[in-house]
Amino acid sequence: MNRVAIIACFVMLLGTTGVAQQLDSNTTAPFSSEATAGDWFDNACQSCGSVGESDCGSANCRRFFDQKYLSVFGGFTDIDNFERILRTPAGRTIDGAKLRSGYVAGAALGGVIKEFVRNELEFTYRDNSASSFFNQQFNTTGLLLAEAREPATGFVNSYSAMYNAVFDVGKRCVGLPHLYVGGGLGSIYVDGDFSTAADIYSVQDSSFAYQFIGGINYPVRSTVDLYTEYRFLGADNVRVENVTTGVSLGDFAYDSHSVLFGLRFRR
Repeated sequence: MNRVAIIACFVMLLGTTGVAQQLDSNTTAPFSSEATAGDWFDNACQSCGSVGESDCGSANCRRFFDQKYLSVFGGFTDIDNFERILRTPAGRTIDGAKLRSGYVAGAALGGVIKEFVRNELEFTYRDNSASSFFNQQFNTTGLLLAEAREPATGFVNSYSAMYNAVFDVGKRCVGLPHLYVGGGLGSIYVDGDFSTAADIYSVQDSSFAYQFIGGINYPVRSTVDLYTEYRFLGADNVRVENVTTGVSLGDFAYDSHSVLFGLRFRR
């Protein structure tokens, strides 16, 4: 994916935060001199659906401004693309490693900057092992001409640091789930060693990274949320070396799909 396009889309995403407060035109303006904080909480809770008045007071359905939180999470990750594509007038050649599904764990520190809008700094670790190394050759029409695949052993781990912007679709009320979407930009460091019967490969490189986020948040208390989410993370410039021949294979693409389960503690 074009890196410039990713950055431009993310900047546009952040630019929409200015209109987030207009999503509920029936809610009393939060900084109006005619409304108290309690009035704002009570009006906000009118949109909480089936939650009763006793369960949807200012303690349970509260405004997000100035809230800070810590998230911890873990889950499963699948790397469906750790490969490089070499294009020639005769077609294209793909070299890559097939990685097994692994696990992911991490934490994030965040805060609410506007109604429905959060930002966070996130650190994530991913652990995967190699199952094979392959070479595929295609002609200009995309027809597969030849393929070689060798069993491989070893590991490919990654460490990513990301800045995320997250948009909550709905107000936060205890006992009511709501959706959220977001995206992030940052950096990833990939560390791995894997080998076939003939060659040893090594990767120790960092790259620009981007990700897309979608999830469901379920507040269980005024200060604690359970959540589950899907994340796609991509990086396009992870250099891999053939240690046996001393030749660099060039930049590999790293695409990760993760399903996460987590806890969010609010203050």
